[in-house]
Amino acid sequence: MHFVEDLVIDQEKKLINHKTINKMNLEKLKKLETDSSIINKYVGVSSFGKDRIVYLPLVIGIGILMFVAMAFLSDLTETIGMTMLISLVVLALLCFGMVKIIANNTKKKLLAATNIAPTCVAKKIVGNSAEEAFYCIYTTNEGRHDETFIDRMAEKIDLIIANPQTQVEKEIAILFRPDFIKPNEFAKKLPLSFTENKEVWRKQISFVATSKEIKEKIREEDDKFAMVAIIPENARFLTDYYTQ
Repeated sequence: MHFVEDLVIDQEKKLINHKTINKMNLEKLKKLETDSSIINKYVGVSSFGKDRIVYLPLVIGIGILMFVAMAFLSDLTETIGMTMLISLVVLALLCFGMVKIIANNTKKKLLAATNIAPTCVAKKIVGNSAEEAFYCIYTTNEGRHDETFIDRMAEKIDLIIANPQTQVEKEIAILFRPDFIKPNEFAKKLPLSFTENKEVWRKQISFVATSKEIKEKIREEDDKFAMVAIIPENARFLTDYYTQ
């Protein structure tokens, strides 16, 4: 019930926000695509997880540290032995070292292959306004700067969420359930039959750390905001659009 209330509140806010709507600065957004500082900045954060093998040493390292912490908290140091615990900590550090090596190699490869940082217009759809986490949609294709297309898709999704009929519509409604929001999750593609045969991604974004000034700017631009999608499924909020 809590999430339904949040959804209703968020939809009501959208209606109120329509009083002052500005267009995004698309020329600025396009110019940022070839800015070398933008490419260098976002290649790193976008590339993490591209090589899924990085998660293996990461999970193992975290698991080992949790076990060591539990051993100390449960007063099991004598039972397990300090030598074993120290060895486990060293093993965890080696795992994190592997994570860094894999991540750096992935970043170097992506940086060498990247000469443009595709920027795109994204738009909030639904979310948890109290936690400031929202689902958004965006495309990385030729229509990535097309506000009209994104608005049209958003309107279609709003209608489906309220009353899904077909199997495809029910799948889309599930994708936008506010209680499923996980801001660090990779984006998911919407069915092409629904998105006019253009790749449209659904991703969760958290605005908790976003300044009030930027939030107000997003509100003024009809809940649309800038993202950079060097890797389409791992697009990032483009704060530089607001600060440069």
